[in-house]
Amino acid sequence: MAAGSLVGSPQGRKILVLGQNDAFGQANVAAVKEVLGARGATVSSVLAPPTATDLTPFAQQVKSAGADLVYVAWAGDNAPELWTALNQQGVLGSTKVVTGLAGIASYPVFANADGKVDFIAHYFPGAGGGNPVETAMIKDIKAAGGTPDLFSPDGFTAAQMIVHAVAAGSATDTKAMVNALQGWSFAGVEGQETIRAADHALLQPEFQAQLTGTGAAVAPRLTATLPASAVAPPVAPMAG
Repeated sequence: MAAGSLVGSPQGRKILVLGQNDAFGQANVAAVKEVLGARGATVSSVLAPPTATDLTPFAQQVKSAGADLVYVAWAGDNAPELWTALNQQGVLGSTKVVTGLAGIASYPVFANADGKVDFIAHYFPGAGGGNPVETAMIKDIKAAGGTPDLFSPDGFTAAQMIVHAVAAGSATDTKAMVNALQGWSFAGVEGQETIRAADHALLQPEFQAQLTGTGAAVAPRLTATLPASAVAPPVAPMAG
């Protein structure tokens, strides 16, 4: 949903998923078809062997497809070769390319794609706009000698939930804990978050960003915040 927002309404759009021909890549194709295909997009894919090092032919296939949006779902050591091939074949800058923003260590991979690639992000330091909760988390992590990164909010949010479950529910009664958390809306690292009562999904904002700078100075710049309502998954029935 966050990726699809980059082209407005998916209706009538051509969306291509570029990934590896493995379970991860195939699952991403299936997800894009299920979410954006159901909203009227035509979804195709280019899947490369996971061990491929010459990715030029696959970049050429992407360029020839003429998609409105290229969604890159890639994981592996050959990521630098992929982005080099996409740049050399003129994919970057000629169509909208989006991928997930990973941890800080991955930023230099995109050093030559300044402004040419859009990112969707679960989180990056500063994405929360410096709200009081994010500020507190970053301050405490740095004080402990750590570096805030992609998954830092996960542990912090879990701690918030534990405190609320005990304080508003019980320290020993799990049913009371569940009742305290169901439907709870709170200020989190990323913004306003809600635990959906129907299926306990944590609804939270997602972010769009671009990387700017070169080398070790590459850093994300927030371009848009998508409210939780815009990226909430369908309700998943709970067992039992």
